[in-house]
Amino acid sequence: MDVEGGIDMRAAQDDEGSREVCRYIQRSSYPRLVDIIKRRWRNLRIRWGNLMKFQPSQENACVRILHKVPGLKQSAQAGLHVLARAFWLLVFVLCVGIVFYIIREGIRRTMGHPLTVTFETEEINIGDAKFPQVGIGPNGGFKLSSINDAMRKLHQLGMGIEVLANDGSAWTQNDVEEAMKVIDHTCDGDATYASKNGIKIQDEHTSFARHINVHETHVDNVSYEGVKQRIIPFIREGMTNCAEIIKGCLLNGQSYDCSVLFKQHYSAWGSTCVFNGIPGKATRRHSTIQSELGGSTNEEVEQWKQADLDEDVANVNKKSDTTERPAVPWRQMAPGKLSGLAFSIREELDNKACIHSDGTGFTLGINNPRDEMQVEQFGVTLPYGREIDVAIYPEVLLAEKDAKDIELDRRGCYFSDDEGDAHLEFYRKYSRQNCLEECFAKAVYAKCECAKVSSPEEEEKMHNQGLKRVCPKCLPNCRDIKYRTSVTSSQMTERRMNDYKDMYDGPMGDKKFTISVVNVFFMVDSVHPTRRSARYSTFEEVGLVGGTVSMITGLTLLDVIEVLVLIAVIAVARYKVWNNLRNMGGPSFNWTMRIFKFLRRNNRVAPEEIEMDTVQPRPVERPQRSALERPFHPYENFPGFIP
Repeated sequence: MDVEGGIDMRAAQDDEGSREVCRYIQRSSYPRLVDIIKRRWRNLRIRWGNLMKFQPSQENACVRILHKVPGLKQSAQAGLHVLARAFWLLVFVLCVGIVFYIIREGIRRTMGHPLTVTFETEEINIGDAKFPQVGIGPNGGFKLSSINDAMRKLHQLGMGIEVLANDGSAWTQNDVEEAMKVIDHTCDGDATYASKNGIKIQDEHTSFARHINVHETHVDNVSYEGVKQRIIPFIREGMTNCAEIIKGCLLNGQSYDCSVLFKQHYSAWGSTCVFNGIPGKATRRHSTIQSELGGSTNEEVEQWKQADLDEDVANVNKKSDTTERPAVPWRQMAPGKLSGLAFSIREELDNKACIHSDGTGFTLGINNPRDEMQVEQFGVTLPYGREIDVAIYPEVLLAEKDAKDIELDRRGCYFSDDEGDAHLEFYRKYSRQNCLEECFAKAVYAKCECAKVSSPEEEEKMHNQGLKRVCPKCLPNCRDIKYRTSVTSSQMTERRMNDYKDMYDGPMGDKKFTISVVNVFFMVDSVHPTRRSARYSTFEEVGLVGGTVSMITGLTLLDVIEVLVLIAVIAVARYKVWNNLRNMGGPSFNWTMRIFKFLRRNNRVAPEEIEMDTVQPRPVERPQRSALERPFHPYENFPGFIP
């Protein structure tokens, strides 16, 4: 027998004699492999032939839907060769790829940054822009008498002498050192031109560190009894009284008490007088020495907390001034000098220390009302004995509401009430200046575990390293106002200055009396704002995608609607048919999809490819035997079988 693994009956010798036994003979499998390959090749040709002859039924639901889709209806036409159908399918796939590429590149190039800044065609009135914050830094940041008093207290405590505060509590050496450290943060004269050139100033106090070793300690815990009862009141007494040096305040030509307009503020300069600026208690989340030293009342603090400093021009909620105090924040409703802020400031000849410049003038700074005043960093020095005009040109940057819908990490700017990375630990509302101040404070605390009112060395170091690298979360404000200034002045005669003596309290005697009259005002009546907005709105994005798809594939919105309607009609019709059959006792509703013939699993011709579960095994019929007959043996029909 020439079969693979067949059975051959041959005689074999053994111990009991010669008889026929069953033996397996291993044959070569090559003929069987050739037969399998032939069968599979024949089956493949048959299936390929069936595929080439395939013609979809034009009544099929899928075919009817494809007829409504441009680009696919060619592949569903009747009488078309299957290769032509494949060609049109390939063309459709390529078109889809081209559409995807064009849309992706269009978004990347034209919508790479989600925001765009454009100039508005319509001007806004100057009354819609917030008037800037005006900060005045006197020539001396602290009183010389308080400097000497602090050194005297420290000397007395070193000798074991008890020193009492105004409330009767006893000073400790740690209290005095902490108070001196707070003062020294603002009195450090290392930033002056003289100090940079190694010139020692003899007649002015510049730093406690040159006379005594002051340890850096954390002093911003206002809940500590020594800070609350002794240090804060002592520093407040040493600050310059704004109402004593600033007189004759006018707003829009109306006279106001200068103590109502200018509030005391303790900054890196030391004593600072601030107009139209947010108080520290209103902008800081936690109480600090600086916020406690502010001169605003609780009512004014609440007004600033409720003020929307990030509002759009279109939603400006203008508040009217009263006879007692201006609105918060104040706005100049008409342009020009007569409608702005005007005041006179007197030079303090005696009892001044902590000089920050080599001149004898005062410093004026212009800031956004939402930020704390930065006189030392952004102020300009102005002389006494002159009439000074500070003309302001606002630059207004607006933002549309749709810009707020863009993710924070893609927008590149923050609104004041944004959360996430825009949330600040030290300030209630976000601004870039507040964020930088917080970043500087954290860097100082990480270095010395102490709080400082000012740390110019550390700030300069961080600026040199690059703020984008050291403070990456401090992004610009989406809505902002920046102020350009132009300063002019003219000399005042001594006789003219003496005419203002009666404005100031107390006899002047033969003392030299030097003042300056300052006018701060908007120079223009309107401004062309710029506006941040989404580069493309939802309507424009849909237009970009829809236009590209229609241009390449010819698919329109009407085609999509027609396809959806056809699908709905087919579904409803099928449901009704099957529902009627079920009511008549027929088969139940079934959504089974029709499979094309050439894709069915039973489309095979080779026997070995028919699945086993499809072959019904034939039952083996055995002859009925009586009880006397012997049992059936599997080899009994083989030749030579011996029972």
